[in-house]
Amino acid sequence: MGTPDKYRFTVQWAADSANKIRIGEALKGLGNKKSRLIVEAVSEYIKEHPESLSPGYKYHPSFEPALTRNQVREIVRDMINTRLANANIMPFDNYIGNPGDQDTAGNDDIDAMIQNLDMFA
Repeated sequence: MGTPDKYRFTVQWAADSANKIRIGEALKGLGNKKSRLIVEAVSEYIKEHPESLSPGYKYHPSFEPALTRNQVREIVRDMINTRLANANIMPFDNYIGNPGDQDTAGNDDIDAMIQNLDMFA
């Protein structure tokens, strides 16, 4: 929709991710000054993807995760070991981990726990 000297658009999206919420709040904070940022952002995108101006172009977002699965695994392992150290309990890495032994937890146990985090992805 537009007039000879203005364009008007309505944009909305679900607040179903941290990134969408962050961007929504940033745009909301700009009040009536959003248009300059949006024009600059789209302009940069077009510079990087000139094919986007072609008729019939389909946008296919591609996002790379900020952290790899192994990096997340190491972060979780470090957090657990820190928590155990603060409780004066031996770190996971020092356990042998015998099946059925409820007083110890081995690397298999922490790996199983981390794999269960997939349900939250």
